[in-house]
Amino acid sequence: EGQESCSRLAVPPFAKELHVEMVCSPTYSAAGRYDRILYKHFETPRLVQEGDIICIPTYGCADFLEENSDKFLRWPELYFKVRKILGMVEGEQSEGYLVDTQNTSLYLVGSTNSAVPSSPAYGSHELWSSLSPAGLSDVVKQLCSALRPHLNSSGTALSGAGSILLSGPSGSGKLTAVKVACSCLNLHLFKVDCVSLCGDSSGATEEKVQVAFTRAQQYHPCVLLLKDIEVLGRDRDGLGEDSRVIATLRQLLLDTDPAVSRPILVIGTTCKPRAVPTDVQTAFLHEVKIEAPSEEHRRLMLGALTASLPLGKEVSLSKLARRTAGFVLGDLCALLSHSSRAACARIQALSFPGGLSEEVERDFCTAGFPVLEEDFSVALDQLHDAHSQAAGAPKVGSWS
Repeated sequence: EGQESCSRLAVPPFAKELHVEMVCSPTYSAAGRYDRILYKHFETPRLVQEGDIICIPTYGCADFLEENSDKFLRWPELYFKVRKILGMVEGEQSEGYLVDTQNTSLYLVGSTNSAVPSSPAYGSHELWSSLSPAGLSDVVKQLCSALRPHLNSSGTALSGAGSILLSGPSGSGKLTAVKVACSCLNLHLFKVDCVSLCGDSSGATEEKVQVAFTRAQQYHPCVLLLKDIEVLGRDRDGLGEDSRVIATLRQLLLDTDPAVSRPILVIGTTCKPRAVPTDVQTAFLHEVKIEAPSEEHRRLMLGALTASLPLGKEVSLSKLARRTAGFVLGDLCALLSHSSRAACARIQALSFPGGLSEEVERDFCTAGFPVLEEDFSVALDQLHDAHSQAAGAPKVGSWS
């Protein structure tokens, strides 16, 4: 007491040169020109070490949009790996270096493959950016448990492709769960809609499937997500099976070539598991099913979805969870969308019976408005009418 701390932190030296490689990712082109974005990032001094993975967000960067292709994400995170650092003094050794554009020459020296840290997209909702999403955390754990052993290249018993058949109702959160699992395991995600793989002939479809697997290999470590996998292996009229495509897909899923040091990880999703050809289904090593969420899970989902939404004091999420029996995540998102519209219509009718100008309406929406119990009732009635037209629609009970 009364004495100064004895600990001392040395100021890291500035680097003379920084050599970085672009990390290959399915969300952007490794062949793009990212010099200006990299330069802007290091206008602020950054502490780096060899082997570091640098994440640079692109949100709001017009330069990036000029170089970006429509087939990639609008605002992805760019990843670079530090390959080499040279100090100001020859032979100088330091655990880390400060890098900025005033003292350091930056060099982008090619591309490489690497795992990447998870990074929530700019402005993403809490439910979509969480590593333990409400109502889906158990599914995420199952996916991670099935994939993690295949990330260990030394495990010869698991030298083949790690594969999971993920089934669940439409809108149940299959894609969300896969994205979160990839974030937990620091994996890239290459999503392919299987409808886009269906060609005019068996040979054309077979070639597209093989190309998808080859591209996923280029982004390793990566999960290849085959969305709506039940459409693969069906003939053109959808009634019979295409044995040639099924055989190719099965071979790719069961490939145990010891020469492949980095096996591909595959997740096939479907909302119609019975429509998946048997030979395709049995080629997956694991099966994970997303069931309709329980009342408690629906309450947790509603809590996460409404976290930033002003609710009336009389709104009870527990009662709302009971009244939405059979609803999945997508239905709950639709419920909030419909209830917000009902609240907007209610306030406009009460306070602005003559209508709103475009400018006033924009300010009104920006200011926000509370969603009341009656707005949820209107939204539930609308969804109930829509669901009642479909087979197996969830029944909507009373508030009591």
